[in-house]
Amino acid sequence: MPNMKQRSCVDFTGGLDSEVSQAIDEALRENKKSRGTREEVLILGAPGSGKTTLMRQLRIIYDPYTVREREDFKPYIRSSVLHVFRQLHSLLPVETPSILKIPGLDSSPTETLVLTEDIATLIRDWWSRSDIQNLSSDLSLDPSTTHLLDRILPIAAKDYLPSDLDILFCHSDPLPALAELTIPFSEETRYRPILNCVCVRQSLGSIHKWLPIFGEISHVIFVFNLNDYDDLEDTRKTFDLWEYIYSSRFTRFAHIYLIVNRPSTFASKLTNTHPTLNSIYPDADAAPDIAIAITPAAAQAFLLRRFSERDWSGRRRIPRWEVDLMDTEGVRVTMRNMMDELVQTRLVTVCGL
Repeated sequence: MPNMKQRSCVDFTGGLDSEVSQAIDEALRENKKSRGTREEVLILGAPGSGKTTLMRQLRIIYDPYTVREREDFKPYIRSSVLHVFRQLHSLLPVETPSILKIPGLDSSPTETLVLTEDIATLIRDWWSRSDIQNLSSDLSLDPSTTHLLDRILPIAAKDYLPSDLDILFCHSDPLPALAELTIPFSEETRYRPILNCVCVRQSLGSIHKWLPIFGEISHVIFVFNLNDYDDLEDTRKTFDLWEYIYSSRFTRFAHIYLIVNRPSTFASKLTNTHPTLNSIYPDADAAPDIAIAITPAAAQAFLLRRFSERDWSGRRRIPRWEVDLMDTEGVRVTMRNMMDELVQTRLVTVCGL
């Protein structure tokens, strides 16, 4: 009967010498390091917050639009030109010279109007008038209005192909209600994660229906348009959404990052003739840091404090970045900083550092 304690030793290296074996081990370690870890990121915000612009910027920076995709944007951009033209026309005094009675432009706002080169020329000539420019300068127009109207002739041209800025300033989008983008950050960090970014453009009233489909989310980017401070309905939706996300069981383990959009526009808007913070938020007078004088910095601190006040437990630290989402380089820097934060939180979670 054989001795059961005696076992043969099998050389699984196949006779490889130690140097070759070490080289294989090193290659395996490097391969493990280079493999990205997928991080699920949900991008949320109230309507008009800038979440769609953020998704477009991520495409521009990390996965540039193809010629076919740019072609798909053409009708939406041309429609945006007509939209901002009519919107601007409605904001000007009634005695302002009008071109809406000219054939081709005399359709009702509900009718589909095609931006032909002839119509574009009519609008360009009207837009370039000194009196229209002077009146428009007093309205603090959205940058999309000036950009689209300044570029109306090339946009209407037959050989037009949308630029990155044209896409950013477009008011509508050929993308579905649920947009998804995978971003490898192989060059930005040693951790080499892969972000699977999902932007949900669904009704906030049905959030209880669609949020559960994402399971337990690991990361949430919440976008807040600071420039909407004087729109009480939008800010109410923002804070209601924030509170829901903050208290939902589906995000209880999520790392939440706050992007504050358009801080410079907010400062300009607050210091001009627009409604003051006190007239919109009565409790602003009671805030000790802004009771004496309203400054853009103090007003911004007051509004952003409403996000931190949702955390009654004090258990979460919410990293925050202020950036104009129309600024591609600013978004690039913000995303790199966010990735550093994401890597740090992952190290704390996994390694307890």
